[in-house]
Amino acid sequence: MMRRLPITARLGFATLLAMSCYVAFAANDAHAQARTFKVDDSASQVLDPNVTMEWESIAPTRGPDANAVSGRFAVLVRLDVAPWQGRMGRIYMILPPAPSGPVTATWDARGPLLPGTLRSGERSLVYAGPINAPLIEDTLRFQLQADGRHITRTQQLEFAFEIDLGAP
Repeated sequence: MMRRLPITARLGFATLLAMSCYVAFAANDAHAQARTFKVDDSASQVLDPNVTMEWESIAPTRGPDANAVSGRFAVLVRLDVAPWQGRMGRIYMILPPAPSGPVTATWDARGPLLPGTLRSGERSLVYAGPINAPLIEDTLRFQLQADGRHITRTQQLEFAFEIDLGAP
């Protein structure tokens, strides 16, 4: 014979079951809302497009940075975020793998974007918060570093931006 639970116990179990279902659906809904989109940065302007890479050390050295070369340039970054205005988001800068091997980019920012460091093949957070205007604009001053043994010709680096929507 099955023992009957008092009504309060049955309601407690039903409430617990309903809450656990709600938590599972809410977690799935939050995950579904955290989507990634490419950000249009076509209005950005590289202020000095021909970067000359120079050896870090004049005299031969040993160690991991023995063949390091570096160069500097600035970019006026203009990110068209109009499609996400009024929402919260996290914007990342992306640098695909370089054909000449690993490249490290370090930058300073003057406006709403964050300073940071990025290695080729990775992405780095440059903004987190509300998207209050249709355009995010900043001047970033970059320093690139690479292994000079692998740079044999002129090449382009294809920085890009993407946004993850949701709470930052």
